Amino acid sequence: MSLPTFNRRTLLMATGMGALTTGPLWAQSSKYPTRNIRMIVPFPATGGPDTVGRLVALMLSQKWGQSITVENMPGASGQIGTNYVVKAPADGYTLLFAPPTPITIAPHFDPKPAYDPAKDLLPASLMGRNPAVIVVNAKVPATNLSDFFALVKKNPDKYFYGSPGLGHAFHLISEIIFAKAGVTLTHVPYQGSAPAVMGLLGGDVQFLVQSVESVKEHIKAGKLRALATLESNRLEAYPELPTLSESGLSNLDIMNWYGAFFAAKTPPEVIGFWEHELALLAKDGAYQKRMREMSFDPVVYGAQEFTKMMALESGQWAGVIKSAKIVTQK
Repeated sequence: MSLPTFNRRTLLMATGMGALTTGPLWAQSSKYPTRNIRMIVPFPATGGPDTVGRLVALMLSQKWGQSITVENMPGASGQIGTNYVVKAPADGYTLLFAPPTPITIAPHFDPKPAYDPAKDLLPASLMGRNPAVIVVNAKVPATNLSDFFALVKKNPDKYFYGSPGLGHAFHLISEIIFAKAGVTLTHVPYQGSAPAVMGLLGGDVQFLVQSVESVKEHIKAGKLRALATLESNRLEAYPELPTLSESGLSNLDIMNWYGAFFAAKTPPEVIGFWEHELALLAKDGAYQKRMREMSFDPVVYGAQEFTKMMALESGQWAGVIKSAKIVTQK
């Protein structure tokens, strides 16, 4: 089966994301913000979106002298929290901080979500990305992907894989990898990254695609074993860990990003204000240091570049879901 693949270089060239942009002209108004801002994270606490979102909220609230409250609204692979923001007043006091799943992947689900992210949301900025790795329980007798897939082929009913949720990016990525390797594993969807990692630690599942920050302590403790990185190049933190291409599979070049969004009809000056402030935050040394300590990449894209990237990415996800015949309906 031939699967469409993501090409990060194509995305970058097509959107002109070679340099940091600060977005459209904006004028800071003394009237905004004047009260608490709600940041909705559509996934459980302790996951990547929550971790980065809370850092962004903390540092901006300290700078502005105005509170930003982070609220977790998980469910339906991020759709519940996303739909909440879509229906919220477009006044700039409720924003969504989300990964790709409810934005560029969910529109290709069956059934489709109750919102259209391209029409119902306005992006302010892409704010960080999260390198991912493939991990197995340390009790699994495999030290590389080839060994693991050989075990699966011998005992296909013995091995299960987890994900943070049905239709989550890591669910789809796992299916792409299995299709390339010619193996089939039973999917066990969890409600977020933390329970998925616990399922792997407990032996309920044997394979997991997960962000580095969610599993690094368990790898260090010897409870989990990393088999490969999804990055195009080896990770600085794990120089011995091979890429997919070095493991006999082609690289996916998928970016696991986090972005800030507002409801459609939010005033453009509010979007411009956030775009500007997030670009400045991304340059802050303390912010960059903390992001890297947590294994995140403090990259930032402005609203226009982010919009172009998401349009390209959405089309690629549609092709992947169709070609791999991935089921996203319970």
